[in-house]
Amino acid sequence: MAIAKMQKFSLLTFYEQKEAVLSQLQDFQGVELLASEKYYAAEETTGVLTAIREEQAEELENQFGQVNWALQFIEEYVPKQSMLTKLRQPIKQYTIQELAHVAHTYPWQELCQTLRKHDKRLRLIDQEKRDVLAQEAELSIWKYFKERPSVLNDLQKAGGQLGMIPNTEVDAFLQESENIPLLYVETIYQSQSTAYILVLFHKDIKDKANSLLKKAAFEQYIYPYAGIPEEDLATLKNKSHTLIDEEKTIKSTLQAMVSEQAQLNIVAEYLDGAIKRAKSNELLLRSTHAVSISGWIPVDAVKSLEARIKKGTNENYYLEYQEVTEKEVADVPILLENARWVKPFEGLVRMYSLPQYDELDPTPFMAPFYMVAFGMMVADFGYGLLLFLATVIGKRVFHLSKGLSENLTLFQLCSIPTIIWGLIYGNFFGFEFSFQLLSAQDDVNQILVLSVIFGYIQIMFGLALKFYVLWKKKDQKLEALFQAGSWMVFLVSVVFVALGMMLFPNTPMQTVGLVLLTASLVAVVIGGSFEGKTLAGKIGTGLYSLMDVTNYVGDLISYTRLMALGVAGGSIASAFNLIISYLPVPARFTVGILLFVALHGLNIFLSYLSAYVHGIRLQYLEYFGKFFTGGGRAFDPFKSNEKYVEVVSEHEIQEEKNGKLD
Repeated sequence: MAIAKMQKFSLLTFYEQKEAVLSQLQDFQGVELLASEKYYAAEETTGVLTAIREEQAEELENQFGQVNWALQFIEEYVPKQSMLTKLRQPIKQYTIQELAHVAHTYPWQELCQTLRKHDKRLRLIDQEKRDVLAQEAELSIWKYFKERPSVLNDLQKAGGQLGMIPNTEVDAFLQESENIPLLYVETIYQSQSTAYILVLFHKDIKDKANSLLKKAAFEQYIYPYAGIPEEDLATLKNKSHTLIDEEKTIKSTLQAMVSEQAQLNIVAEYLDGAIKRAKSNELLLRSTHAVSISGWIPVDAVKSLEARIKKGTNENYYLEYQEVTEKEVADVPILLENARWVKPFEGLVRMYSLPQYDELDPTPFMAPFYMVAFGMMVADFGYGLLLFLATVIGKRVFHLSKGLSENLTLFQLCSIPTIIWGLIYGNFFGFEFSFQLLSAQDDVNQILVLSVIFGYIQIMFGLALKFYVLWKKKDQKLEALFQAGSWMVFLVSVVFVALGMMLFPNTPMQTVGLVLLTASLVAVVIGGSFEGKTLAGKIGTGLYSLMDVTNYVGDLISYTRLMALGVAGGSIASAFNLIISYLPVPARFTVGILLFVALHGLNIFLSYLSAYVHGIRLQYLEYFGKFFTGGGRAFDPFKSNEKYVEVVSEHEIQEEKNGKLD
């Protein structure tokens, strides 16, 4: 239950074995590569080892771009599985060797080209459909003209035009046209704003006709086809149906590409890992025949690393290690190692910050307090039992990723103290048991005191951790005494004073408490003065440190939310039950059941959300601030990113097989 002990390693081997070694390290998934020039002093590498120029990454990135585009394109058409369906399917795992085999044997380049053609054709079909629809809308107006419009161009002694006139001009136009002989006007179609007309006139009155048309804001329409509008419209509709059928055929083909999508995911994962291997060359150094590979490795994984290196180099290598120096502490990657039931809480620590290499891992010291606080804020036996059963069933029925499984385990663990506090409060979905150690309705003050006591214990524990962290550093033992020990004495003295005033008034306890209180505040001032650089600065910082008294008071008050949320959740649940009890008996067992499920479902969600958020807040602000600095950098193992499929070590697969055989 601590931060994994790290050390640096440097490997020298033949350059021709570089790819084999990198493949082994990537499959190992347990090292973080380090720039080799940072491992060696500059004078050790000058003129001997030089940086590697990487040219393969660009080509791999182009290939990855093609596959990634293909996946994004095909994702629009392949039917998406529901969340439950996905969770019920076993998670497929692949080794790097399996990824490479698929990438080198599956014709993904041809598939990408085919998808490009489908994409291009679909775009063209979409454009053609829009054009056809526009043409159909146009011809649907002129379909009532039963002749071939091109005939108007063949008239010898007459002229004819098709066109549009605004409806506001139609009446005046028709009246004036009646006064002109040898002029014929026919309305083909009329919309709300425009009249579509045919105009025929003798060539002798062409000027009069044109003048009248101009006055009426006539706009001539040039018919784009040679046939009859109704027949041309039917032809366009047939073309539209043909385009739609072709589009459906292509989309059906794409929708059926479930296996192709799976294969492309494998290829994408392989290329992503290959890019990472190629870019890792930038961290290496080489000579004419040798290459240097450096990195960080957990001390416990050294033997496994050496086995991998032997396999990749045929035992032609030189390997050395360096312990972490004091100057390197800030650069050491952090890998947390905790027991099975503590590990789920690592995610809460990561959301705040990882510890630095010379700090304590706060996870095991936070987990029990978070669980107790969580349970106290929900405090319902039924709610806790429901969450426990839901998480157990979820983990057994569904195939979960590692991260999701740990999250479920976190809530499963938190459900246990929720059940315990539910028994203490005697709550079951808002109903009260006949036995109660504490009543959320009648014992609010006792619960309030209990919440503050819980906060007091956690803050004291945090100060004890701070004392330990400072004490183990050779040059900070005084800080441990005056910056952590002084506040511990202060909190103890406050308890002495309170007990002496309320429970033991005739004893010297209050006097002892006041003496300790005075001594602790003097020690606080001394501890605060350590931060000052000058005499005036030391006095100022020392006196200013007394302001932390208000911070500790505020911290203790913050823990009253444990009482507030627990009592509020129980009261809301009771109120829901009371509302349902007012319903008539028939409605109570019909609509009432639905209301019970809906209302308590809402209360469960809000209760757990509040407990999750406020529990985190108590850890981050009231607890971590006492002993935890943070700022560590996460261990970034040299492995596949696992964006598309889950990649496992070949060694792990072999161990699983051996375990099953045993």
